[in-house]
Amino acid sequence: MPEWNDKAAELAWKYVNSTNCHVFLTGRAGTGKTTFLHDIRNRTHKNTIVAAPTGIAAINARGVTLHSLFQLPFGAFFPEEPEPGRFSPDTELNTPQSLRRSLKMQATKRNMLRKLELLIIDEVSMLRADLLDAIDAVLRWIRRRPDAVFGGVQVLFIGDLQQLPPVIKDAEWRELKAYYPTMFFFGARALADDQPVYIELRHIYRQSDEKFISILNHLRDGQITDGDIECLNGRCREASAAEPEDGYVYLTTHNRKADRINQAELEKLPGEVFRYSAEVKGTFDARTYPIEPDLCLKKNAQVMFIKNDPTGEQRFFNGKIGKVEQVRENGVKVGFADQSPSVWVEPYTWENKRYTLDKQTNEIAEKVVGTFVHFPLKLAWAITIHKSQGLTFDRAIIDVSRAFAAGQVYVALSRLTTLDGLVLTSPFEFQEIPREPALEDFTHRNAQPAALEEALEQHALAYLGKIVREAFDFNALAREVNFHLRTYTKDAAHSKKQQYLEWARTLQADLKPVKDVGDKFLKQLDRILAETRADDLAHLRERVHAAKGYFEPILTGFCDRIQSHQADLKAQKTGLKQYIREITALEQQFYGQAQKIEKALALIDSFAGGNELTRADLGGPPENARESAPAGKAAAPEKKAGSKKKTDTKTESLRLFNEGKTLEEIAEARGLKARTIQNHLAHWVRQGELDIARLVSREALEEVTAAFKQLDTPYLRPVYEFFAGKYDYGTLNFTAAFLEQEKK
Repeated sequence: MPEWNDKAAELAWKYVNSTNCHVFLTGRAGTGKTTFLHDIRNRTHKNTIVAAPTGIAAINARGVTLHSLFQLPFGAFFPEEPEPGRFSPDTELNTPQSLRRSLKMQATKRNMLRKLELLIIDEVSMLRADLLDAIDAVLRWIRRRPDAVFGGVQVLFIGDLQQLPPVIKDAEWRELKAYYPTMFFFGARALADDQPVYIELRHIYRQSDEKFISILNHLRDGQITDGDIECLNGRCREASAAEPEDGYVYLTTHNRKADRINQAELEKLPGEVFRYSAEVKGTFDARTYPIEPDLCLKKNAQVMFIKNDPTGEQRFFNGKIGKVEQVRENGVKVGFADQSPSVWVEPYTWENKRYTLDKQTNEIAEKVVGTFVHFPLKLAWAITIHKSQGLTFDRAIIDVSRAFAAGQVYVALSRLTTLDGLVLTSPFEFQEIPREPALEDFTHRNAQPAALEEALEQHALAYLGKIVREAFDFNALAREVNFHLRTYTKDAAHSKKQQYLEWARTLQADLKPVKDVGDKFLKQLDRILAETRADDLAHLRERVHAAKGYFEPILTGFCDRIQSHQADLKAQKTGLKQYIREITALEQQFYGQAQKIEKALALIDSFAGGNELTRADLGGPPENARESAPAGKAAAPEKKAGSKKKTDTKTESLRLFNEGKTLEEIAEARGLKARTIQNHLAHWVRQGELDIARLVSREALEEVTAAFKQLDTPYLRPVYEFFAGKYDYGTLNFTAAFLEQEKK
């Protein structure tokens, strides 16, 4: 786990990673909420999806929109079926019944949502209560768990409720207020009896000036003083003097004014205009473009970076202001007033992602369906306050005379690093904005860290018990097989699938005694869990390990049987495509049950050792590569003298291996598990950068390769069982990576 400057962040990590509690993570501007989001996404052992209420917020969070993820129609959602004729025909409304009726979700997406363990919702201040209830309704339906909130999925809500609020039309609110006390997300009925753990990040990274921090806190909390107002108004200039100037960005409330200022300032500059257009590939909705697709620049134009330096060299950051020094057809060079080295800007790749279920790992994986490649720059004499959210400025001229949302003034001021960089276009006149009682009540629920820490152990132990029980609860698996059996509904003369009805009946019959044994073991587990203490898990581990030895070969046998059936179906090559997909999904269910057993044992071991279980500990997919694509159009950037590029974790493992260290020595030197180092080196084998002969002998490679082909499986477990432990998982992992590289 990373080192946190804020103990609240460490506590939030443990609640998200080691319990099943819903968590609301908040914090003032600049407290590291986005950093926390990306850390959780990359490291948690849980199957995770990141989403947001709007398209722009989703792209910025490197996730998807809630509407697209859950295939939700637009319009208000009513948690109950209304009386006939209550609403006018032009009222766009959805109900639990209409959602189920209109939900036509493909099997792959259904399976993905059934594997989902953690849903992260960013920018939750904009999330409406009725939308959250719609999500709850979909998850209960898809996951076939009608009595479990969000179908049993844990939700991490991230955002600052004092910033941009939910948007709702007056006509919608007139109808919805009969169901909801507030439109903020915490007013959802789904959370009525299951409120999230409230954790607030308090360490501010953006500002260090205590006076400025105090003013921002008072403004955010609606407790601004006469002294605060006097201090702010000391930064006021006459309107005629408050024009854009070098190094300052002009923050205004309306797009038209920002565009007008930028265009006017650009026209003042002499010289040729260079137009740069984005390269858009695949699926990328124009409404979610991170910046305008066409960028017009001249030499000496004031620009702003809208991304952090992806190289890790910190040459620029999201919100840094600079001036164009050179413009060419294939590149832009930007200089800075702080005398830091100029930068040749490289194109940046924004990705539009979808989530899918990886057929090899049986885990939720991100899939890039579209890209938007452009220079991460925009004209920056002026921008809107709305688009400044998440940015950091050293100097800004702020016009809040026409602010129309309660959080806009706070958002604008909190972008600045210091009070010295602030210029106001007009005197600040504080107007008491009524604060919604429900919001006031919710924010006062913030528990003290000591109380949360005290409760953490019991929540974590309850989660451990839940995971262990689910590993040996075969009822859901039996329901899937029963549901599959009910799909054989056509006459054999009209459906090739129908001829395999007896195969499905045999599968159902053979699973029943396994489920019965599992039910008996669950009763044992309940007694053991009732007596288990957090400091004594030995008996629980012993029984789970023994049960693993009994059930895993049985589940592997079911997987082999289904895979053999798949092979027979594929040999026919016609008329069975949909049926093969159904069989594949069924095999994933059995394999997934075996994965649950592995995870339960890993979780017990991590709990007993006082460690946090991570994705790397489970041998999960490699950590994400850096988010930027390599440069293709711009000239090579000038590097900062003496700077050192941040080394990727997989690259560091390769370097140590090339120095002659063993896997065990690398793991010890880096403080990681040997399995994690195996995954790092397998990555380089997969990329063709590491010779397989350095890791696996020729004899073992030939024998294991033959086994993979004979078993016709991408999974390691069937091959491991085939050799009865002759080859360890490392050898199998490296060989599988080598076979993938060969396919490429």
